[in-house]
Amino acid sequence: MNKHLDDAITQVRSLPDERQREAAELLFEFLDQQNSDISLTPEQIAEIKRRLGDDEPYASDEEVRDLFARLTK
Repeated sequence: MNKHLDDAITQVRSLPDERQREAAELLFEFLDQQNSDISLTPEQIAEIKRRLGDDEPYASDEEVRDLFARLTK
Protein backbone atom coordinates (compact mmCIF):
# COMPACT_ATOMS: atom_id res chain seq x y z
CA MET A 1 0.00 0.00 0.00
CA ASN A 2 1.15 3.52 -0.75
CA LYS A 3 2.62 5.12 2.39
CA HIS A 4 0.53 8.26 1.94
CA LEU A 5 -2.68 6.20 1.76
CA ASP A 6 -1.57 4.05 4.69
CA ASP A 7 -0.98 7.20 6.80
CA ALA A 8 -4.42 8.54 5.87
CA ILE A 9 -6.13 5.27 6.81
CA THR A 10 -4.28 5.21 10.12
CA GLN A 11 -5.60 8.69 10.89
CA VAL A 12 -9.14 7.78 9.84
CA ARG A 13 -9.09 4.77 12.16
CA SER A 14 -8.59 7.13 15.12
CA LEU A 15 -11.78 9.08 14.29
CA PRO A 16 -15.19 8.43 15.84
CA ASP A 17 -17.33 5.86 14.03
CA GLU A 18 -19.52 8.45 12.30
CA ARG A 19 -16.50 10.27 10.87
CA GLN A 20 -15.00 6.95 9.74
CA ARG A 21 -18.25 6.20 7.91
CA GLU A 22 -18.11 9.61 6.20
CA ALA A 23 -14.50 9.02 5.15
CA ALA A 24 -15.43 5.59 3.77
CA GLU A 25 -18.31 7.10 1.77
CA LEU A 26 -15.94 9.68 0.26
CA LEU A 27 -13.49 6.95 -0.69
CA PHE A 28 -16.25 4.86 -2.28
CA GLU A 29 -17.43 7.91 -4.26
CA PHE A 30 -13.86 8.43 -5.46
CA LEU A 31 -13.62 4.78 -6.50
CA ASP A 32 -16.98 4.94 -8.29
CA GLN A 33 -15.70 7.89 -10.31
CA GLN A 34 -12.64 5.89 -11.34
CA ASN A 35 -14.95 3.27 -12.84
CA SER A 36 -17.03 5.87 -14.68
CA ASP A 37 -17.28 6.03 -18.45
CA ILE A 38 -16.90 9.80 -18.23
CA SER A 39 -13.54 11.09 -19.38
CA LEU A 40 -12.25 14.57 -20.02
CA THR A 41 -9.78 15.67 -22.62
CA PRO A 42 -6.54 17.28 -21.46
CA GLU A 43 -7.92 20.60 -22.74
CA GLN A 44 -11.07 20.23 -20.63
CA ILE A 45 -9.02 19.38 -17.56
CA ALA A 46 -6.79 22.41 -18.15
CA GLU A 47 -9.86 24.66 -18.50
CA ILE A 48 -11.36 23.36 -15.26
CA LYS A 49 -8.07 23.94 -13.44
CA ARG A 50 -7.84 27.44 -14.89
CA ARG A 51 -11.37 28.30 -13.77
CA LEU A 52 -10.89 26.81 -10.31
CA GLY A 53 -7.70 28.82 -9.90
CA ASP A 54 -9.48 32.10 -10.66
CA ASP A 55 -9.81 33.88 -7.31
CA GLU A 56 -11.94 36.67 -8.76
CA PRO A 57 -15.63 36.18 -8.07
CA TYR A 58 -17.96 36.45 -11.01
CA ALA A 59 -20.09 38.91 -9.08
CA SER A 60 -19.69 40.54 -5.70
CA ASP A 61 -22.12 39.74 -2.91
CA GLU A 62 -23.60 43.20 -3.32
CA GLU A 63 -24.11 42.70 -7.06
CA VAL A 64 -25.89 39.41 -6.43
CA ARG A 65 -28.13 40.98 -3.75
CA ASP A 66 -29.00 43.84 -6.10
CA LEU A 67 -29.87 41.41 -8.88
CA PHE A 68 -32.12 39.34 -6.63
CA ALA A 69 -33.75 42.48 -5.30
CA ARG A 70 -34.58 43.57 -8.87
CA LEU A 71 -35.84 40.14 -9.86
CA THR A 72 -38.07 39.66 -6.82
CA LYS A 73 -39.86 43.03 -7.00
